[in-house]
Amino acid sequence: MMFSLMFPGADPFIFQAEGAWWLITSHDAPDGRHLPIYRSVDLKLWEFVRGAVAKGRGPRAWNRRNFWAPEVLHHGGRFYCYYTAMPEGTPGNEGNRVGLAVADRPEGPYEDVGVVIPHGSIDGSPYIDRNGQAWLLFTTEHGNDLGWPPGQIGVFRLREDLRTVEGDPVKIMTQYEWQEGAFFVPHPDSGRLVLFFSYGGWTEDSYCVHAAWGDVPSGPFIPEPAAFLTGTLELRGPGHANVFPGPDGTPWLVFHAWDTAKTKRFPRMAPLALLWGSGGG
Repeated sequence: MMFSLMFPGADPFIFQAEGAWWLITSHDAPDGRHLPIYRSVDLKLWEFVRGAVAKGRGPRAWNRRNFWAPEVLHHGGRFYCYYTAMPEGTPGNEGNRVGLAVADRPEGPYEDVGVVIPHGSIDGSPYIDRNGQAWLLFTTEHGNDLGWPPGQIGVFRLREDLRTVEGDPVKIMTQYEWQEGAFFVPHPDSGRLVLFFSYGGWTEDSYCVHAAWGDVPSGPFIPEPAAFLTGTLELRGPGHANVFPGPDGTPWLVFHAWDTAKTKRFPRMAPLALLWGSGGG
């Protein structure tokens, strides 16, 4: 069983709140805002609600371009949307930063509260472990201040306010030339922590999802020898995935893949149980 949504959207993220599923994706929204939000009660019919965030005011605002990779954490009655953006006038993608916007309702509007990782970074993914410690996964961007190559996955501890990182990040996945779109999922049977991430160039058919196994968010993580999800002629370049609770409460995977003509990327969904291998459990 696999669903394909009929509207385009990259870097999809789905969360459940107030009796519905909420889908948020990268790029521009139909209302002139950014990071479009959709709502569904059955995962089949979706209605556009609004763009989650507005472009920052003034040329010096941190969030003027490149609205990418939103993820929403529901915690303490509020909704925390981590996303990537950049200011005007920076070369290439070197101005990309992970920032945060916060709302009281899943549909927003989300109020931007600024940069969370103050150097070249993309793909912020929050996670709260069994001890209540919050973490933020990220991928290094060109021009980061860590001295790391771009395309490396690291993790920060988040302070209790969920708005600021503390200490130095830990490298947890650096084995490939470029890896991105990382997120954590506890395995339903073994209880071990699975690190999912995407590998390769997002424009290529070879783009795919990998999995690695560990026990704590700071690692170490051992990757599976083969990719977790690879493309086909009908499912080209699947990647930048995430996991959400499906109709029966079991985990489902949401990800994007190109259409067969490779003109746009569309969100796709499938029960995670159909994709789990036997490794790591």
